[in-house]
Amino acid sequence: MVDKSLKIIMKLYHGTDNPNFKLQSVKDGLGYHLGAGPVEFLGPSFTDSKEVAASYGKFIIEKELALDNSKKFRSLEALKNDIIKIFGLPTSGQSLGEYYRDIADSYKVKLLAEGFDSVIFPEGLKSSTDEMISNTVILLSEKFFS
Repeated sequence: MVDKSLKIIMKLYHGTDNPNFKLQSVKDGLGYHLGAGPVEFLGPSFTDSKEVAASYGKFIIEKELALDNSKKFRSLEALKNDIIKIFGLPTSGQSLGEYYRDIADSYKVKLLAEGFDSVIFPEGLKSSTDEMISNTVILLSEKFFS
């Protein structure tokens, strides 16, 4: 029998150049994982490496977070491909940013309905995300923002 009450507590870091950074879900067109297509709009991203966080900004926010059920992916690209596989590419003339936001919202609802509170994948420094030297965690659940 598996005890589902066990939580994974992780010390995580978020690097930013915003000295007034406030942990919140994605709102008003502001994404977190810039350049990552629809993944940018899933939620705030954290890493288990201070070095990786520092590559994203000089201010490092440190949080201990209890993750109940993370959906695991082998890479950022695998997560992005999963979203695109489910929702497809935008149609001609459609705003790419709006489309990515819409499908990210739908994907997030899907994962939350399946019981996931976050996604996790290996990644590297901002300058070379495919190095996979740390784990990136994207927070989905509103429980993290209260």
